[in-house]
Amino acid sequence: MTIPVHRPKRAEVEKCVARFRDIRPISGGLPDMPLEDCQRNFYNVLGFAQPDSDGEVFSPIGDEAKPKISHLAAGFGMAYVEAEPGKGVLMHTHDTNETFVVVEGSWKFEWEGETGNEHVVCEEKDVVSFPVGIQRRFECVSARPGKATGMIMAVVGGDKPGVEWSPEAVTRMKEAGTWPAEAAE
Repeated sequence: MTIPVHRPKRAEVEKCVARFRDIRPISGGLPDMPLEDCQRNFYNVLGFAQPDSDGEVFSPIGDEAKPKISHLAAGFGMAYVEAEPGKGVLMHTHDTNETFVVVEGSWKFEWEGETGNEHVVCEEKDVVSFPVGIQRRFECVSARPGKATGMIMAVVGGDKPGVEWSPEAVTRMKEAGTWPAEAAE
């Protein structure tokens, strides 16, 4: 098979460039983000269209973080997540693979194992990749010296990947009034 070659104009390629300085951080869009220990910023680089859902499946990056590169259906989404130490996300699962690269600081990646919750702590440039269906969460452990936040890059398979929260996470968000049905009441 021969791959057809396309010779684009410069403007076409420049639409595919996302300069970090031009990406506006978003601190909302998911029902856990108002919780004190779940406050974080998303920098949406590529992908993450909203999945088709019944209101209980969400985009991993939420509905407020619009991708800087939005015209491609790349087959995956990519975003940066920034948080202070002690902050992260509640337990959840995805319908596609989710891979993390630690960019700054150290991060704890926790999952529900067969005998209870387990975790690994990853340092800068370390990678962890979760297959479909594993309940997982992440949390910033430490920032670089002199910085207030750590940062990870998340790469999630699919053009419309979905996230579902664990039953315990849903209960916590309902109790806090941040779950969509409760927030609307």
